[in-house]
Amino acid sequence: MKLFNVIVVGVFIALAVVSVFIFATYTSFQKNAVGPVVIWGSFPHSMFESVMAELSANNNTYEQVTYRNISKDQFIPSLVQAIASGTGPDLVIFPAENLVHEGDKLQSISYQAMSRRDFQNTFVEAGEIFLESDGIKALPFSIDPLVMYWNRGLFSVGAIAEAPRYWDQIADITAKLTRAEKNGTLTQSAVAFGTWDNVDHAKEIFLTLSRQLGNPIMVVSSNGEYESILGGVQTGTVNPADSALRFYTDFSDPVKPVYSWNRSQPTARSSFIAGKLGIYFGRASELYGIRQANPNLNFDVAPMPSIRGGGSAVYAEVTGLAIPRGSKNPQGALAVAQAFTSKSIQPQITNSLFLPSVRRDSFVGNPNDPYVAMFQQSALLSFAFLDPDPMSSDSIFKRMVENVFSGKLQVSEATRNASAELQALIGVR
Repeated sequence: MKLFNVIVVGVFIALAVVSVFIFATYTSFQKNAVGPVVIWGSFPHSMFESVMAELSANNNTYEQVTYRNISKDQFIPSLVQAIASGTGPDLVIFPAENLVHEGDKLQSISYQAMSRRDFQNTFVEAGEIFLESDGIKALPFSIDPLVMYWNRGLFSVGAIAEAPRYWDQIADITAKLTRAEKNGTLTQSAVAFGTWDNVDHAKEIFLTLSRQLGNPIMVVSSNGEYESILGGVQTGTVNPADSALRFYTDFSDPVKPVYSWNRSQPTARSSFIAGKLGIYFGRASELYGIRQANPNLNFDVAPMPSIRGGGSAVYAEVTGLAIPRGSKNPQGALAVAQAFTSKSIQPQITNSLFLPSVRRDSFVGNPNDPYVAMFQQSALLSFAFLDPDPMSSDSIFKRMVENVFSGKLQVSEATRNASAELQALIGVR
C-alpha cells in the first residue's frame, strides 16, 4: 500500500512538473508571439507611443514593436529602396494613393485571415480600395475626408443664413460674397475654384465633383486592369467629368457671373485664414491648424456639398497597414495590424490624430465636440482614388484645367486628352 501511495504521489508530482513546464512554455510563447515588428509610417511618433501604451497596458505581447517616422515625401522612395536592398520594415502605414503605382511592393493578406464580407462590414467603403481578387493589400488605418470650412462672419454680412448643402447653392451665393475694386482686383472671394496652383486640394475637389456627377475617372476593368474613363465611356452622351470641369473653371472666368478667383490670389488656405475667402475646401485634419493660425477667425465646418438629387461621395486620404515584400516577420506584422485596427484600439489612434475612424462601429472623440459626428459621417461617404501616380496625375489634371482656363481647348477636348495621358501613365508602371 505504501509502495502504491509512493507511486501515485510520484505520478502526480511528475504531472505537476510537466504542467508547469507546459504552462510556462505557453506563457512564454504568448508573451513573444508577435516578436520583433518594425513599422514605418508618416504619422507623428507621439501617435505610436499613445497606441503602444494602450496595447501594453495589460500585456507585453507587443514589447518588441518599434516605429520609424519618415516624412511623407520621402516615404515611398525610402520604402522602395529598402525593399530592394533587403532592409525593409515588417509593416507599413501605406497611403492608398500609391497603391496603383507601388502596390506590387506589398504582400496580400489572405481572405482566410479576414473574409471580404467581414472587411466590408468592418471598415468604411473608402477602405475597399485595398480589396483585390487575391486578397487584401492593407487593413484600413486612417481616413481624412474633405470637408467645407466656411466663414460665418462673411456669410452674415452677405445675409446668407447657412452653409450651402448643394453645389448649385455655391453658384447662387458667389455674388454676395465676392468683392472687387473698380479695376477688377479681387479683394474678397466666395470660393477658390478655377485655377490650380493656388487652390489647395484642387485635384481632390475635382475628383469629388466628377465622382458625384457619375464619373469615377479610374476603374478596374473586367480583366483586372486599371483603366481611365475621364474622357467618357459612351459617345453621344454627356460626360460627367466634362460637367465637373466646366463648373470648376467657370469660377475663374471674368465674364461669368460666378467669377470669384484668379491666378493672382494667394493660396486658398491662406486667404481663408486671413478672412478673405468665404468657403475653403480642406481636410478634416486641418481644423485645429486653421484655428491655431487665426484664433479670432469666426468659422465653422460642414460636410462637402453634394449634387442635388444625386451623389454625395467625398474624396478622402486613406492609409492602410500593409505587409511589404521581404518582411522578416509577416505573421507578427499581421497580428499588429489586426490589433491596430481593432475596435478597442482604433479610438486611441483616431483621437491622437484628430481624425474620424476607418471602422463603421467606432464613434471617436469627445461626444460634446460639434465636429466629431460630422467628420465621421463624411468618412462614411468617402471614397479613395485609384491614382496611377500622385505627382504625375496632378500635373495631368493641372494641364487639363489650364487648357480650359486659357481657352486653348474646349472642355471635352481637355478631358479626353487628360484621360489619354492617365492611361499612358498606367502603362509605365
